[in-house]
Amino acid sequence: DVEIRPQVSGFITKLCVDEGATVRKGQLLFIIDPTQYEAAVRTAKASVATAEAAVNTQQMTVDNKIELNKKQIISDYDLSMAKNSLAQAQAQLAQAKAQLTTAQQNYSFTQVKSPSDGVINDIPYRLGALVSPSMATPMTTVSEIDEVYVYFSTTEKELLATIKEEISKIPAIKLQLIDGTTYDAEGKVDAITGVIDQSTGSVSMRAIFPNKEHMLRSGGTANVLIPYNMENVISIPQSATVEIQD
Repeated sequence: DVEIRPQVSGFITKLCVDEGATVRKGQLLFIIDPTQYEAAVRTAKASVATAEAAVNTQQMTVDNKIELNKKQIISDYDLSMAKNSLAQAQAQLAQAKAQLTTAQQNYSFTQVKSPSDGVINDIPYRLGALVSPSMATPMTTVSEIDEVYVYFSTTEKELLATIKEEISKIPAIKLQLIDGTTYDAEGKVDAITGVIDQSTGSVSMRAIFPNKEHMLRSGGTANVLIPYNMENVISIPQSATVEIQD
């Protein structure tokens, strides 16, 4: 789940998607009023042009004074002062270009785009709402659900039996969904946390499941079915068993 937050302040002038829409990476989601940021770009470009003209003027001055110095018409001091003025003009040009880059970047931030493929969740802000980078609630959340992580816990005893082999060799697991049906695709355990919860004696594990049909959603619940083999045992029907005095 990726929170979408604005990087500049302004009023929302256009909503390009609706809640529940499937979006692609780079797709336009919101447009923030770009007026002031367009003006900042134009101002920065003018400053760059002014600084470039100043550099060109100082360069011609230095070239001229080099020739005059060769003929000993001006002193070395005058030539050094001209070169210093050129260096100062070049520094001002570099500063103007940096300000232009910042202005262009801020202008690009007025178009809020999706950082990944996924599904749009709630949109608490509507057309005309004022947004800023410091606001507590994100503009929306994009859930990337082509693949989903399933987090579950297992006991320390089961963990010891599980990690006798490498994670890659742990058998595929299945999900029993909330309605009792079994999810079609199998998942693979890809991570085990390094700390055991002392209060419960359990350890967290993570499995990854393909979700091309988007049946699984962020925040959902299910039962994890972990297969294991038991050898040299007698199997009887569960319906034939009863419980008496524990």
